[in-house]
Amino acid sequence: MVVFLDIEASSLHADIGSLIVAGFLTEKEEKFFFVESPKEEKKVLEEVLEYLEKIKKEKIYIWNASFDIPFLISRCLKHGVKTKIFTQLKVVDLLKFSREVLRLSSNRLDDVSTFLGIEKNIRVTGRDIQKFYEEYLSGNAEMKKEIINHCRDDLISLSKIYEKVKDLVEAWEKKQKNFLF
Repeated sequence: MVVFLDIEASSLHADIGSLIVAGFLTEKEEKFFFVESPKEEKKVLEEVLEYLEKIKKEKIYIWNASFDIPFLISRCLKHGVKTKIFTQLKVVDLLKFSREVLRLSSNRLDDVSTFLGIEKNIRVTGRDIQKFYEEYLSGNAEMKKEIINHCRDDLISLSKIYEKVKDLVEAWEKKQKNFLF
């Protein structure tokens, strides 16, 4: 089974930001863990870790794992949630692959998707998510859909990129010393 992971956060820095949503995509399901209010972040992180425990034997493909995984670890540490699961994951960073193998002028997910002919919503970016989340917390329930749709769009793009370059990724993975971000 192939697993794709994407998170959306309120900041690029885990000490001043928080998790908004963690999304997973497999050939069988899509799963989103949405933080309904900042008070619920710990509970949602625990749910994310339970899910990671179930899939820890699978390779998890992420775009910019050097952000997503450390952000999750930091937020877990903030809330006193055990982080051992992160030492057991087989993470493959497709952004790192893109930088090392594709050599494009831009390695943003949107730009790589466009280069590879993958349709992607580029009107909404990660920068919009913080504003959307603030609107959601202020009572605009529609913003939850926008945030999850953005996360879903990133996951679908990630999976389509993987499918287009799968053979190259597998060869590149063999050259990597370890899987941990």
